[in-house]
Parts: sequence; C-alpha cells; structure tokens
Amino acid sequence: MKLRRMPIKTTVVVALIIASSMIAVFATGILLGPRSIRLVETSTYADTVTIYQNGFTFVTYEKTVDIQNETEVIEFYFPAGALMETLRVEGINVLEMRFCQESHPILEKGDIITVYTEQRTYTGKFIGWDEWLLIQIDNQTALIPPERITAIEINAAVEIKSPKILVQVLTDASEGEYTVHVSYLMRGPNWRPAYVLDLNSSELECWAIIENVEDWANVTLTVVSGGPHVVYRGTTPDAFLRALYSVESLNVSTEWTSSELDEYHEYTLERKITFEEGMTAKLPLFKGAVELRQEYFWSGGEVINRYHINNTLSEPLATGIIELYRGQKWVGEDTIRYTPVKDESVVIANYAYDIKVKIETIKEVHEPSRDVIGKQITIRNFKKSNIWILIEQSLPCRSKLLSSNPEATVKANALTWVVEVASSGGTTLIYYEYETLRY
Repeated sequence: MKLRRMPIKTTVVVALIIASSMIAVFATGILLGPRSIRLVETSTYADTVTIYQNGFTFVTYEKTVDIQNETEVIEFYFPAGALMETLRVEGINVLEMRFCQESHPILEKGDIITVYTEQRTYTGKFIGWDEWLLIQIDNQTALIPPERITAIEINAAVEIKSPKILVQVLTDASEGEYTVHVSYLMRGPNWRPAYVLDLNSSELECWAIIENVEDWANVTLTVVSGGPHVVYRGTTPDAFLRALYSVESLNVSTEWTSSELDEYHEYTLERKITFEEGMTAKLPLFKGAVELRQEYFWSGGEVINRYHINNTLSEPLATGIIELYRGQKWVGEDTIRYTPVKDESVVIANYAYDIKVKIETIKEVHEPSRDVIGKQITIRNFKKSNIWILIEQSLPCRSKLLSSNPEATVKANALTWVVEVASSGGTTLIYYEYETLRY
C-alpha cells in the first residue's frame, strides 16, 4: 500500500493549528492561575459573636477547606464594616492575604466622638481630617490640631452599608482537609442596656438591646459591658490617637453565663441565637430588687420628682436608659449613670406641677467695697399630703453667705436646704443673705 504524501502547505497549516492549540491551552492555564476555593455563603459566617457597647464586635468561626494539589488561593467574604487589619486565619499556613475592597478605618464620618486635648474636651460628630481634626458641635465646626489631641472616645459608631469584602488567602499547604479558624473585629452591631424600674415594687429589670445585626445563624452570643481599648487607624500627621473606654458590668440572669477576661465583664447567652440583618434584638439580661428613695428637688424652673437608686445588686450597673413605671403605668424615663455596687444614682421620674417655688430679691445694699443681697424662696404645696423638698442655690463668684433661715448646708459656693411643706396650699419660706466683694 503506497502512502500519499500531504502537500507541504497542508502540513504547515496543521502544524500551526496544533501549535496554536497548545499555546492557547498553556496561556489559559497562565491566565487562570492556580485553582482557588471560594467559600460562598448566603449569610455571614459566625460561630461566636462578642458585642461591645462602643459599637465594635469580635467574630470567630471555623470552616473545613479541602486543599487539592493545585489549590493556592482560598476566598472569604466579610461584612463591609470588618477591620481587615485585625483578620486572623489559623489552622493553615498563610503566605499572603489580599483584600479586593478597601477596609474601613476606626473613625467614620458621622461617628459621635469625644476628643480630649491638653486644654479642653470636645464632643460632637466626626467630619474628617483636613490636616486638623474636624468635628461638628451644635451646627458649628471645630478644628482641632492633631498634636494637641491626647485621646479620642467613640460614643456612637455609625452603621456601614456597602458590598461585602472579598479576601484572598494564599497558601502553600499540602493536599488534604484543614479546619480553618477565622477571627476579626468589625464596626457594629452594638448593644446597650435598657432598664425598667417599678417604683411600687423597687424591681429593676435590664434588657440587652442589639442593633445593626448581620445575618448570623445559630451563633453563640456574648455581650461585654464597656468597650475595648483600640488604636486609631486613620491618617493623622504624627499624632498618636487612642480611644479610651470605661469597663462596666452587670448582674446577670440565669440564662446568661458571667465571666471575666482581663478587665472585661462578659455575659454569654447559654442558648444559640439567630439574627436577621436589619432587625433589632431585645433580650432579658437580669432583674432584681434595689433600694429607692423618693425626693422632690428644685434649683430653678419646675420642681423635679426624682428617685435615688441604691445598687443593692451583686455587680455594678452600666450606663443606659431607664423607664419608670408604677405597676403597669409608665411615668417617665431618664438616663442612669454607671453605678458601682452599694453606690447610688439619681433619676428623674417627672415634674411635680402641684409644687410651686418662687425666688425673689427682697434686699439690695450697695457699698463701695461690697454688695449685700437678700433672697427669699417661697415654696407652696398644693398636693393632698405633706412633702419634703431639697432646695439648691449657688452663690455668685467672690461671695460669702452672711445668714440663712433656716440654716443652709454650705459646700463651696452651693447652698442646700431640706424643708417640709404642709399639704393643700401650705407655704414654707427660706431667706438668706450674702455679700459680694468688689475688687
């Protein structure tokens, strides 16, 4: 059998096609690079979520990845508020991490911050940096030189809404299955205590309110009273700025487990919980009886009906909003400050409109070296029962109390009296004189 020879032109064309195909395959391999593993999720991965009061959250989770012979890149997705410089990936050898979206700094435009300088303190809304720090205070912009700033406290962090962050983790791990432990710090969500106090029974309830949550399924939740010490990550010329936070703690209910880590008081929910993005969760944290003392108070304006709350619980109370009830009737609200064990806070319930207080000047003597002023305070009680009321006044600068009837308690330039006023229109008078020196 005689073989026919292909024409030279045909041979060249076939050879070029084969060569082109090989080059194309090789080039495709180069362009595609090593095979990657992408962890695709419909919700943000989380096994444990630790939420601080200052608007930061620490997230951890574990995932199993299958490394094949050519796997060099593992891809993760993180929430928009994740601080990628805090990212840790353990359980596999990491050569490099690459972020395909800019991570956010600690301070965002709109954050409510307190800026401490050597001379004074500023509280307002963070605008940004333009060589100096810009902060909005009462519709005015203050410019603060960075070299004068000693610390920054974040009072409220704004929520960030933007696409998730893709992170590529390069590895040279050998083939096999690996359990990867991932952890990072992020902006939001935050939690705050909300108190309910029954003035009749002295029963105090505390709820943990958690806002700006992610889509987290079946996670272990821990809330921390207070916030972490963090280092400011923004661009500031030669200034080292720190965020300082107080550490506070709560008396926890049986559904939560209390623990301490360094200076933190942590409270972990014993059951798993699921969050949906955009929802707010309200969880009962603790309850117990406290000691109450009711008091009427006046220093100007309307008479205030307020209560002294003696913290008889086993741990301090965190700063938060307190709602005041009488049984099932709501009567008012106020802010309760951080209250250590056996210490007390004072909260305003409402205004006592049936108690009227008036102050007037009934004596004025002007001499070359001094002025003598006499003031009279008239308290009238239109309630159906007798009341006791605390009256407070301040002396002007360079002044000294000369006389008072009844006798006043003097502390620095503050004068106070506690007097009884009879019911049904009863009247009590306070008279005091003071001198102000001229020099």
